[in-house]
Amino acid sequence: MRERGVDAVTVQDITEEADIGHGTFYLHFKSKAEVLRPVIDRLADRIHEEVDRVTKGQRDPAHRLAAGVRIALRAIVSDPLWNWYVFQSGTHFRRLAEGLGAPPVEDVNLGVDQGRFQVGDLRATWSFIDGAMIGVLTAWGQGSVGEDAAETTAELVLRTLGVPPDEAATIARVPLDLA
Repeated sequence: MRERGVDAVTVQDITEEADIGHGTFYLHFKSKAEVLRPVIDRLADRIHEEVDRVTKGQRDPAHRLAAGVRIALRAIVSDPLWNWYVFQSGTHFRRLAEGLGAPPVEDVNLGVDQGRFQVGDLRATWSFIDGAMIGVLTAWGQGSVGEDAAETTAELVLRTLGVPPDEAATIARVPLDLA
């Protein structure tokens, strides 16, 4: 799917490669998007591992969250499978965000519990962050934002959570030792 593009791969291609019938495929999956879900889950795990690695020893949830936003945006924009899943699979973005898993939620919850983040309505805040992420991914894919879009997004997310602007800008631009 990475080589030919997800849209070019048919269910027939998948069933032939797996040596199964269409009925067996549809017994387990409703669509190609569902076939990709375990792959996307593994890619999300890799993002979390990378965030853990680059923020090792960092206890400030703002640093972890900013690193996660930056790493996730770059991973999604650079991987054709992620890109297709986000923009073509028909999966609602909240489900996509859930696919990124618990670590960002845990970082935000920890920040709220510690008083680091000031959030009045957590659900509305997550909706805003989700929308910002999809908007930046769309703009990035169209080439209408610069290479620093991930840093800018991380900064704006932190500011949304109540981190002072100067501090948010600094945290969002901490060099990451990416593998």
